Amino acid sequence: MTNRATGSRSVAGNDLVDVSVSFGDRWYDPAVGLLWNPAGSFAPVVRDATVHMLPQSAWYAFGLLERGAPGDRERALVVIDAVLRLQYDRPGTPWNGTFAQVAEMPEPADGAREWVDYDPNWRQFIGTTLLLVLRHHGDGLDQVLRARIDQAIDLAIRGEPAGRVTPGYTNIAIMKAVLEVEYGGSIGDADLVESGEDLAAAVVARFDRHGTFDEFNAPTYYGIDLLGLALWRTCSASPRLQAWGTRLEAALWEDIAMFFHAGLGNLVGPYSRTYGIDMGRYLAAVGLWWWPTFGRSASPLPDLDADSINHGHDLLLGPLVSRLAGRIPAGMAEFLTSYDGVRQVERRISDDPERVATAWLEPGLAFGGEGGDHRHAATGQFAPATIHWRVATGDDHDSGPPAPTVVGTARVLCDDPTEARATDGVLRVTTLATDEDEPADLIVVISAGPGGLLVPSMVEPGRWNLPGLTVRVQSSGSLSGAELVGGDLWVTYRALSAGHRLIVRTVGDA
Repeated sequence: MTNRATGSRSVAGNDLVDVSVSFGDRWYDPAVGLLWNPAGSFAPVVRDATVHMLPQSAWYAFGLLERGAPGDRERALVVIDAVLRLQYDRPGTPWNGTFAQVAEMPEPADGAREWVDYDPNWRQFIGTTLLLVLRHHGDGLDQVLRARIDQAIDLAIRGEPAGRVTPGYTNIAIMKAVLEVEYGGSIGDADLVESGEDLAAAVVARFDRHGTFDEFNAPTYYGIDLLGLALWRTCSASPRLQAWGTRLEAALWEDIAMFFHAGLGNLVGPYSRTYGIDMGRYLAAVGLWWWPTFGRSASPLPDLDADSINHGHDLLLGPLVSRLAGRIPAGMAEFLTSYDGVRQVERRISDDPERVATAWLEPGLAFGGEGGDHRHAATGQFAPATIHWRVATGDDHDSGPPAPTVVGTARVLCDDPTEARATDGVLRVTTLATDEDEPADLIVVISAGPGGLLVPSMVEPGRWNLPGLTVRVQSSGSLSGAELVGGDLWVTYRALSAGHRLIVRTVGDA
């Protein structure tokens, strides 16, 4: 590929590079040439500093080249070499062209399970990073390494099983499209370019139906969507991808702004996919995209100076964000940096299956709900019913910088299909049992934020008296228990019929 550097970084963006790469420096292992998993990143599943990460190490290598301090280039070359050595070249297998999940993972064998024994998406995550390395720093690499990177991108593209990445798999489809278009163009493969543009066109068509992505309101993957669309806009030789990237990037910012509560520092629910509920307590990649325009202090991020950061490995995406960040659409800045007034938001996500997201935002409070006929259980990354509220602010002390707002959260969990709707200070949740077995319990996980005190007696059958929030609660089931689990309050309702109906409303509503 040719080196076609574009764009420049703002002062705030440079600061993001420094913070991100300095964070990576702390976890670099010179014996392996890769980064250890930082404290809190994969907890509690994986203990800190026990595995070496692949995509995040590639991001770090790009960041080293961006920072350009003494010794950075030499270290970046070591990291790139280590990443390339861990790519699988196994024609005929579904993991051909992807990379080891972590350096310690044994190579997949017959019967290997996707997501367990290998991650197929490393093709796109690492492939796009290597594309950026060539675009912006290719002139500083020797011919042998440039050829190895080209070969790795080729293998990642051609090793991808046909049909695995659909247009609705938003973040991966966006990255796959630009990889195919750019690499295909660099080697004169018109069919590959056409394949990438066709996939991009399908992503755009799905977006244009309702002005949003299937992976709706995903705080981590919106960060990757913005990355991919910025690649279309800045890194593609295709006029079609350039135009689509510019348009969809602006439209996505508008969607983000409508569901962002600046007073609570959160992209509020509902969430198609999420790794946390409070962006002040876990690092959501989308929060990094505030930084180049508004600066660190205005970005919805956790304490980056803490010894342990939940999901903190995504901080290593910072140099890519700094390099690619564009202009936020006019009129969106006020929503992204300040909050004023009451807002009801409704967004149709898809028709088949029907999916509709709703959110109610008022000063100090937000409800979120997703409904329709898709019938997903409220487990794992899917969070169809959420509450955010202000527990306290740090404005009452006499000197020094103000303490951050403490945010309380609640999330509904249920193993049965679950849907919700948020309107006018009311959150309505409905579940449906799917067979003749007893309906699953409905659980509400409540957190009062750092330092927040929760006790089971705060939950009564018709009322929750939480720190900073009192709500009335109606349930078709019986309140069967409230217990503290790791500082969170787990409230359990047992269904008396085929499912649950739970209504949470602010005090004073009829």
